[in-house]
Amino acid sequence: MHFLTRTFSFSSSHQLWNPELSDEENEKVFGLCTNVHGHNYRLEVTVQGTIDPANGFFCNVLELRDIVKTLIADPCEHRFLNDLPLFKGIITTMENLSQVIWQTIEGPLAERNMELHEVLLAETDENIVRLRKSL
Repeated sequence: MHFLTRTFSFSSSHQLWNPELSDEENEKVFGLCTNVHGHNYRLEVTVQGTIDPANGFFCNVLELRDIVKTLIADPCEHRFLNDLPLFKGIITTMENLSQVIWQTIEGPLAERNMELHEVLLAETDENIVRLRKSL
């Protein structure tokens, strides 16, 4: 099995806030992140597959690029994530964002014979979430 990873980046702002909590409870749970703030996100999307002997690869990296840019990176660029329809109704933690990203790109990738293996989302060099396919 081969794995191919493509890296993307986008700069966005967000606010960690649960409307079901009081202001004080939100402050306790999310601290300074209750304020609107931004990140230079790094997104890595890894697909897996078996090499096709007819062309020497298992996925077209340009199709992978186009899918993720069109569905995720471009719509998020310089946007307030909490306002995007893509993330409606969720608290915009890395964990929740990565789940929505997975759900959004998995089908379009599969339509092009790319099996999604991992989504890595980093807010900073120190804060990274990995979501992997269950074995």
